[in-house]
Amino acid sequence: MTTAVFTIPNHAEIAKVINYLNTHHAKAAVEGKPLVVEIRPETKDRSKAQNRLYWKWLHEIHRKTGNDEDQLHFEFKKKFLISILKRDDKDYANMCLAISALKQSESEQFEAIANGVIRETSTTRMDTKQFTEYLNLIEAYALKEFGLVLPVPDDLKYVME
Repeated sequence: MTTAVFTIPNHAEIAKVINYLNTHHAKAAVEGKPLVVEIRPETKDRSKAQNRLYWKWLHEIHRKTGNDEDQLHFEFKKKFLISILKRDDKDYANMCLAISALKQSESEQFEAIANGVIRETSTTRMDTKQFTEYLNLIEAYALKEFGLVLPVPDDLKYVME
């Protein structure tokens, strides 16, 4: 049996879930593979299309500046991603606060830990709204710092909305 995922935006969609369960639960139980139902709020992780546009932009900035794409990725995470996550994720903000306390005492250790956290912090932590904000910040930065208008191909324009 294949996995079925149902999004329930309104009351009418509940019937589809019930019909699916009525149709498949007996067969699954007889096979010794009872169905597992998980109910959770919908989350909108950053999309693959947003990620494609992001890496296209890193490549464009690389071509203009000569900076390594992975280094640009690190610098943009440091400049923009960390502040978005600190604002929206209390646990992440608390971790950053604890790390910044090291800055007062041991700057060498602080630098190593802070850079490690930046490297390990992934854009996959962002939802689509946060990633759109991230892309907008990068787009504005590229225009201001490099005079570079970053291209948005027609098939990816919707990711900036």
